[in-house]
Parts: sequence; C-alpha cells; structure tokens
Amino acid sequence: MHTGDPMESIIILIATFLLSFFATLIFTKVLIRKIKFTTKEKKGSESVFYSKDMAKGSLVPKMGGLAITSGFVFGILIALKLLRLEEAVPLLAALNTVLIISFIGLMDDLFKVREIWRVLLPVIAALPLMVITAGVSDLHLIFFHVNFGIYYSLILVPIGVVACSNLMNLLAGFNGLEAGTGAVACLSIFSASMILFYLAPTEFSIAAPLIMIAMAAACIAFLFFNWYPAKIFPENIGTYAIAAAIVSAAIIGNIERIAIIALTPQIIEFFLKARSKFRAENFGKLVKNKLHYDGKIYSLTHLLMKYLQPTEKMLVSYLILLQAFFGVLAVSSIWW
Repeated sequence: MHTGDPMESIIILIATFLLSFFATLIFTKVLIRKIKFTTKEKKGSESVFYSKDMAKGSLVPKMGGLAITSGFVFGILIALKLLRLEEAVPLLAALNTVLIISFIGLMDDLFKVREIWRVLLPVIAALPLMVITAGVSDLHLIFFHVNFGIYYSLILVPIGVVACSNLMNLLAGFNGLEAGTGAVACLSIFSASMILFYLAPTEFSIAAPLIMIAMAAACIAFLFFNWYPAKIFPENIGTYAIAAAIVSAAIIGNIERIAIIALTPQIIEFFLKARSKFRAENFGKLVKNKLHYDGKIYSLTHLLMKYLQPTEKMLVSYLILLQAFFGVLAVSSIWW
C-alpha cells in the first residue's frame, strides 16, 4: 500500500493500533493465567515469576513486558504488510531493535546482570539502526543544532539507545507508572511526528508515527492489568522495550529534540538519582494508605511523597500528568 494518500495512512495507523492493543490485551491476560497456573506462590518470597509490590507487600506476577513486546510486534507486522518495501526498511530496523533489547531485558530480569552490562548490552540493540544509517547527521536540539557527520550512526545512535533504555528504567516501581508514562510519551511523539508527516510528507517518514502508535497501544492495553492494584508488572523487559521504540522513532523520524523534551521527567529523574550515585530507590513508607518520605530528595517520587503524601494512585497520576505536560511542550516545539 502507498502512504501518499492521507486516508491510506490513517487506515494503516488504525490497523496498527488495534492489532497492537488487542494482541497485548490477550497476551497479558494469558501470561497472568499461565504464571499463576504453572507456579506456586510462596507467601513473602520473590521468584523469577513473582515480584513484591513494594508499597503493599503483596506478590504480583511479573514478566509483563513480554506482552508489551508481543503486542508491539504484531502491530508492526500488520504495518509491514501494508507498506511499500522502501517504507518498511526503517520499521524492520526498529522492530529488531525492540526485540533485541527486550531479550536483554529478559536476561536482566532472569539473571540480574551487573550494572555495567545494563549499560553496555543495549549497544547491541542499536545495531539495526546503525546498519540502515537511520537518522541525519544535522541535529536540531533544544537550544542549538550541530552536525555530527559520519559519527552520528557510529557513535550517537548507540549512545541514544543506551541512554533512553536506562532513563525509562529509572522512573518506575509503582502500579501503572511505567506503562502510563510510556503511553503518554509515545502518544506525544506520535502526535508531533504525524504533524510533521502531514506538513512535509516527502521529508518525514510514516515509520516514526507507526512505531509510536504501536507502542502506545501496547502500553494502554497493558495498563488494564498494571493499574492499581496491579495484576502484573512489566519489569525491565517492558521498560527497555518502551525505551527502544521511543529512541527508534526519534532517530528514524529525525525528531530527537521532540523526544528529549517529551522525556524531560526521566531526564530530571536521572540527575536526581545521580546525586545518590544511583543507589536510591523510589519508594517511601505506607501510612494509612498514603506514601510518606522524610529523607533527601533523590527522585521525583520522593518529592511528591515528602510534600503531598499521596496515595499510590495519586502519585502515579501526578507523574503521568507531568509527563503529559512535557508531552504538550514536545509537540509545541515543532513551531519553536
């Protein structure tokens, strides 16, 4: 199918969203049932298949990121079926990047790899984007633009994949937080990339919007089971997959500045965590269903818990609203 016709583009986007959404919905439900059926949960103990809900102390099935990745893959596959070959190449690269980093996340969830490998291994996931030399060397960042020449695909693409995968993993740990902020970030970047695509269809590819709508659909579907009280957690495989989709869309669509603005909460979280040398956790104390924190501020969650004492649902809602605020800024940055 040719995407020169706006109506055809809309059809592909809708098909991608629907297949990704329903595939994730089904996979998540099956995954929860399968984990509960094949494992025996021991009270008070964690395992490969169960993780402790830090705010409530109960055990919850994990590995939910498998469903997010699976739903995303199905969404992209239908898009690949409908697109022309030259339009499909960047989508195939993004698909491979997400699959590779999801496998890395799965290995991390299963074997708890060392911190150094969490930084180095995502470089492998950047290889598909490097092979097709995705992106352009002339980047328009927030306050300036710079030309990186041949070093863009060789150095900056892997740095982008590594940075984004680790950023998404920092602001996490509460019911619905990762999928909620991930969905908002993806929808923001999707909106911006669609505006650019329709303003200049010869300069901007439909691939970036397709990547974002597929991942947004997967995150929204997963929220049905991950929202408070969570029935399943995404774990690293989920956060890595969301991050890989975002960085792939940013690089393929040449919208790095938009992605950086959309991920401002994660960037702020990075600098807060750096103050603790990345040793601080995001959690506080649960007192009468409200979260409290009295120590030094090493996370956005600490800030909210210290001054607002929210419930877990309120905490996650505040952070999703913060993500939406920067998402609106990201979209408006098109005209800056």
